Amino acid sequence: MSLIVDKISKAFGDVKVFEQISFTVEPSEIVCIKGKSGEGKTTLLRCMNNLETVDSGSILINGLDISKEKDNSRVGQEIGLVFQGYNLFPHLSVMENLRIAPVFLKKMTNEEIDERARELIDTLEINGKEDMYPYQLSGGQKQRVAIARACMLDPSVLCFDEPTSALDYETTKQISIIIRRLAATGMSIVIVTHDEQFVKEIAERVIVLKDQGIIEIDRVEL
Repeated sequence: MSLIVDKISKAFGDVKVFEQISFTVEPSEIVCIKGKSGEGKTTLLRCMNNLETVDSGSILINGLDISKEKDNSRVGQEIGLVFQGYNLFPHLSVMENLRIAPVFLKKMTNEEIDERARELIDTLEINGKEDMYPYQLSGGQKQRVAIARACMLDPSVLCFDEPTSALDYETTKQISIIIRRLAATGMSIVIVTHDEQFVKEIAERVIVLKDQGIIEIDRVEL
């Protein structure tokens, strides 16, 4: 089991976001999380990546309790997040964006970092963009760079926050293919999205958040 979310709760002051929610994601499984705005989908992803702290419960990835881990370098080796707005560093080139986390964490040699970056650049078909800056890239290219950056530490779980929100139909199809390739390597995929067509295309299971909890977990027939 890659990911076990066990009875987690989160509130901001007196406002409860979600309470006692639980679910699991298997290796290679693609799970989509749906719900209306304000139901806590993005907050859930941020808690899973230790960008927000849960009030109670646990988030286990390969035995590591993310919710109690103080060393974010360990968290980053287990789970990655592709932000809705990509969050690329605008003053850094594509290659520099990919190298920054592993260089900072000193988890690989420079040779290993460059080899991993080139591998992901090739896999995500952004060859020739290594020296370009984010403002020089299309939305789809920025998305691919953001995915590559999140994969640099080879996490077991990869999360996406609204990955198709700014993409056209053809680019969305390409991102769908990329996500399936990542899942085929054994990575667990968790996607927050409002895009119903994308859910039908990509999801193996759908989790619906409503009224501070999970109201539905459906397996999708592909």
